[in-house]
This record gives sequence, structure tokens and C-alpha cells, in this order.
Amino acid sequence: MAALRERLSADAALADMPGKVLYSSASTLGPFPIYFLGTNPGGALPSTLRESLDDSTNGFNEYLDVSWEGRPPGQAKLQKQVTRFLAGLGFEPRDVPASNIVMTRSTGITTHQDMDGDARRCWPLHQIILESVQPRAILAFGSGLEKSAFAYLRAFLEPSEVESIPAEQPGFTCHAFKASLGTNSITVVVVPHLTRYSPYKKSTIMEWVKARLA
Repeated sequence: MAALRERLSADAALADMPGKVLYSSASTLGPFPIYFLGTNPGGALPSTLRESLDDSTNGFNEYLDVSWEGRPPGQAKLQKQVTRFLAGLGFEPRDVPASNIVMTRSTGITTHQDMDGDARRCWPLHQIILESVQPRAILAFGSGLEKSAFAYLRAFLEPSEVESIPAEQPGFTCHAFKASLGTNSITVVVVPHLTRYSPYKKSTIMEWVKARLA
């Protein structure tokens, strides 16, 4: 946490923007097999990235313990999709380190004022988290070719090749690649955005994801 605070203090403008650094609690910032990423926080809450670091020490998980869209905690569609997906892969959702590739908040990708710029500014924060978690793989959702978790991870990690397969739903694709991260190698697996896609209902896709996370 200290390293994240220090990094944010070096970019006060980013630190004071609405958003959230972690969707999991601060207790997940230790060794774990995967690091889970969405594209960016939604909604219109005014709390800032800096404030979110303090919030992350309360043990809450954004997908499990927070009320979205006026629903009971953990019961909004995306929250349930995430927890079912992670549980279907054999993970306890509360234990999984989780964030978004772009940590600044917007009501939608098209309404975000600078997705590309904020993705670049947030990447050093992800590098700090990755150094702490030391995952074998990054698992992400949002597989579009632009302004998505996949697009930014591919841009930052620069893999030599990408494996892409049909997602068993028209218009959607899953991706996987290996890349260097410092002195280590890391696998990246990306499925379509979970608001519109339910991988846990597709046994072939789940087995494909599991095989690449192994």
C-alpha cells in the first residue's frame, strides 16, 4: 500500500480524480495465482483514487460487499457475473486481487474523457500491484480491439503473438498471450465483457481459460 500511495502522490491530478485503485481489499496484495482486471469503474461516485486506497483497508470487496444500482450488496448483474466466473474457475472471489486497467471512473467508455491517457498513467500502479502479487496470469474481461482491458494489456506488454478464439457467442472473441514482465513471464487471458457474456455457462470456454491459467 505504501508504494501505491507514493506513486499516487507523484501524480496528484490522477490521485484526485474519481475512481478506484482496488476492487478487492488491501489484504489481497500478496502472492496469488492471478490478477483480475476489468476495463474501468462505472457509475458516478465522486470518491477519488487517493481516497479509495483508504477505503480498501476496510476489508470490503467491490464485487461482494458494495451496493450497485440500488441492489443489495453483490447482487447487481456484473457483480454476480464476476463472482460466478471466478468461482467457476476454482477461486474464492474474495481472495482474488482485482482492479481495472483504467482506474478512473466514467458512466461508460464513450463518456470517459481520456481512456488512453489514463490507461498509461495507471499502468505504473498495476506494475506495483503485480510486483506484490507475483501472479502466474492476468485474467481480464473486455476483449474488444480498442479501449478495452485486452487492448491496453496488449499495448503495454507487447506480446509477439496472440491466440484468439471465437467466444461461442456471435461477435465476441477470447484472447490469450504470453509476455515478459520484468524478468518474469506472465500469461494474459481475456474474455468478453461480463455485462454481455457469461463464460461460466460455456464449458468449452471455461476449460480453455483454465488451461491457460494453469
